[in-house]
Amino acid sequence: MFMLLAGCQKKQAPAVSASEAPPVQAAIVRVESRPFTATVAVTGSLVSRAHVDVKAETTGRVVRFPKNEGDRVQAGEAVVWVDEENYKLAVGESESAVQVTEAALERARILRTHNEAELERARNLLRSGGINDRDMKAAEVAALEARAQVELAEAQLKQARAMLDVARKRLRDTVIRAPVAGEIQHRHVNPGAYVEPPTAVFTLVDNRRLELESPVPAAELAPVRPGQRVSFQVSSYPGTMFQGRVVEISPAVDTQTRSAKVRIQVDNSSGRLKAGMFAEGEVLTGVEAQAIIVPAAAVYRSDGSAKQSSVFVVEDGRAVRRAVRIGRERNGNLEIVEGLRPGDLLVAGQSIEIAEGVRLEARR
Repeated sequence: MFMLLAGCQKKQAPAVSASEAPPVQAAIVRVESRPFTATVAVTGSLVSRAHVDVKAETTGRVVRFPKNEGDRVQAGEAVVWVDEENYKLAVGESESAVQVTEAALERARILRTHNEAELERARNLLRSGGINDRDMKAAEVAALEARAQVELAEAQLKQARAMLDVARKRLRDTVIRAPVAGEIQHRHVNPGAYVEPPTAVFTLVDNRRLELESPVPAAELAPVRPGQRVSFQVSSYPGTMFQGRVVEISPAVDTQTRSAKVRIQVDNSSGRLKAGMFAEGEVLTGVEAQAIIVPAAAVYRSDGSAKQSSVFVVEDGRAVRRAVRIGRERNGNLEIVEGLRPGDLLVAGQSIEIAEGVRLEARR
């Protein structure tokens, strides 16, 4: 804490001539070292890592949609049903096509077995002189054709089974399921509506997996590291602090804003936070056990930088300007890394009446 000095300092001031101006009253504090928590401010909207627009993969009329906005669903849970009658018929038709091609394949295999047996018989007869070369050639051609018919039937069966798989998938697609766990944020259709790919059916959001995305100026980015703790507030719950941790820092700085996006994983175990809420907080970047901390109002920064900063201290009852180098800033206080020592008497505020050599008196 800063120690405000009382008017007793007036008794210590040196004697002055009667013509000298009276001392200027000012708030004077004794500089002390104390722990200082360094932070970087973050602001942004809460976003869900699981924000999904679920779209139709089939064509038809919605016959059931029992869930309402705000209802929670589990991954894989059926949410919307589309009229399935035509797709059931298509599955039946494909199953029949498979049966027909299976029968055709069986017939082709029987014919192949018969023709191969005839070819073997023809070879035996050719050796004994029972048939001529022409009959032998005919037997060979018949065997080759029978084998080709089997290969054709096998290909047709494979095609029919693939068509059956497609028909069954289209039937399954009439039930639209939640791809991830979450809450229904918005219903885009109602029962009776006609949908087709890629009609949006509903939007899912999982508020248990929230993140805070905040742009951080490049000048303040250096101390920010993954894993650092973050405290923040939202307007819906004034005075309540929520926690999070830095998980990712953008590898590049935006050339337009000169800032980089920092992703913060949010602890929403209470369930009170919602995607879209605006949050303001700070990243805890470090704690220094002993630091010189002064009110920001006491520091003169002519160019807004740490290099050309100064304060007024009291020496022998008079104001003395002293150059200082400032470090981090937090809650209206500045860390002074060079130029002040514990025990120095610091003028805690700025005034046009205070200048080099002016006599000062601690304000009562």
